[in-house]
Amino acid sequence: MIAIYSFNLKRLISGRFIDKLFILLPNAFLYFISIFAGNPKTVNIYTRCLYCDGGEQGYRLAAEWNSEAERLVEKTKLFKDQFRDLMGHQFHISTLDWFPIIDFTRNSKNVSTTVTPQDSVDVRMLTAISQTLNFTYEMRVPWDNQWGTSTKTGNWTGIIGELQHHQADFSMVMSWIWGRFQVVDFSRIYASEPIVMIMSKPRPLPQYMALVRPLEGSVWVIVFISSLSAGFILWILQRGWVRISGEKGLSLGTSVLYTWSILFEEPPKRVPKNTSGQMFIGWWWVFCTLITVVYKSSLTSHLSVPGTSRAIDTFEELLKADGWSWGYEPSYGSGWEWFKNNENPTIKKIFEGMEVMEFKEQMDRVLKGQHALITWKYKIKSLIAALYTDNFGYTPIYTAKSEYFNYGGYGWAFRKNAPFLRPINMIKQRLIEAGFVNLWMNDLIGTAAKKARDEKNNEKQVDNSETQTLVQESSGLVVLSLHHLQTVFYILFLGFSIAFVAFAVEYVYHACATRNHAKEMA
Repeated sequence: MIAIYSFNLKRLISGRFIDKLFILLPNAFLYFISIFAGNPKTVNIYTRCLYCDGGEQGYRLAAEWNSEAERLVEKTKLFKDQFRDLMGHQFHISTLDWFPIIDFTRNSKNVSTTVTPQDSVDVRMLTAISQTLNFTYEMRVPWDNQWGTSTKTGNWTGIIGELQHHQADFSMVMSWIWGRFQVVDFSRIYASEPIVMIMSKPRPLPQYMALVRPLEGSVWVIVFISSLSAGFILWILQRGWVRISGEKGLSLGTSVLYTWSILFEEPPKRVPKNTSGQMFIGWWWVFCTLITVVYKSSLTSHLSVPGTSRAIDTFEELLKADGWSWGYEPSYGSGWEWFKNNENPTIKKIFEGMEVMEFKEQMDRVLKGQHALITWKYKIKSLIAALYTDNFGYTPIYTAKSEYFNYGGYGWAFRKNAPFLRPINMIKQRLIEAGFVNLWMNDLIGTAAKKARDEKNNEKQVDNSETQTLVQESSGLVVLSLHHLQTVFYILFLGFSIAFVAFAVEYVYHACATRNHAKEMA
């Protein structure tokens, strides 16, 4: 009699793996039952396998017991590693694009559409692993187009939700955060990416203030007070000398104008006759010479290379800046989870004022100014290099120096208790140790940026005249133009206007005085 015991894997809960040793127990039990039933000659023992039937679940002959020979003949290795060859099994992958780590093109506009992978770090890694383990895959986007955030019911949205409910086998790039560990398993980390802020570069300060910008406001106040004080002191010295000598001195107004004329490098020809006045004027002249030399050198640099407004590098500075807004893309991933659950008062205020918009709308507002986009470092670095950098290497985008949320890093997320996690992890570790991940990252950023610039060679990302001016100024070859000297002409126009008003007032006053005098004479 032949006793055959088959273990149907399809009756198991999907994803649950029981060691083969426990499969032998019911076979042994069946064997002893068969002995009492009629002393069989052979007993065939079968074991399950997950990917032996064209990549699907099935079973195979493990051993055969011959009662006449009284020995167990192994037909296959009992504890053979089933995951070295997955027999072309097709995995279901859920992911979103995150260049340069993962990139793809959607095959349709439908919800949960399949995608065609494009050259990126994860695709290169997945290709190497799939060829080694012999499996295929189908890649889709999540139904709600989100990475995954927690809800009050304990369920998750996006990719994490699909893995939580076993609607997908694993995902590509996914941030390690504690909440996700409760519902999914992670592979080892292979990259780390902090959160940064980007905004338009600090704009050049207006040129109409170029004449006063070379010195700080406090210096201008001191110079003004010093010039008035010098005129007052000179008047006192002259007044004292007049009382002693009996000669004619300077009035208070003349004394102030005297010191101002020296400050403006147009000193009067007459020098005070008394020794005290001459000594004071001499030292005042030295002071004015130093001030004018410093001012002229600083003015030249400010005219040729205008200063820029102060950059914003931290969340604290962003909150203090007047008229600024900030936003985040509607991906609702680990960054959103970090902002949502953060107890830091500054981060809370940033989260409360965050405007959620698509990337294109965010960048339009960034380029207009006074708007910051909170995003991920390497992703935005590649996009800026590809889309917002011209052939001269100039970009109008500024990346803040402060970096936030430096979490564990990126791994692949797997449904809970996935049996194929360990072999995928081992091959991924080999790729990391060989340095392929860093090599691919740098290569993809540089290649994508060059390709995008070549395709959009004639597209203007910023105003052409502004770009040429900034490139020329950065080269050090600057020709002063009306743009640089507009302050001088503003002062000339202001002087003409004041003189005209003074002339009109004098004319009206003289006409009225003449008319009144004529009436009195009459």
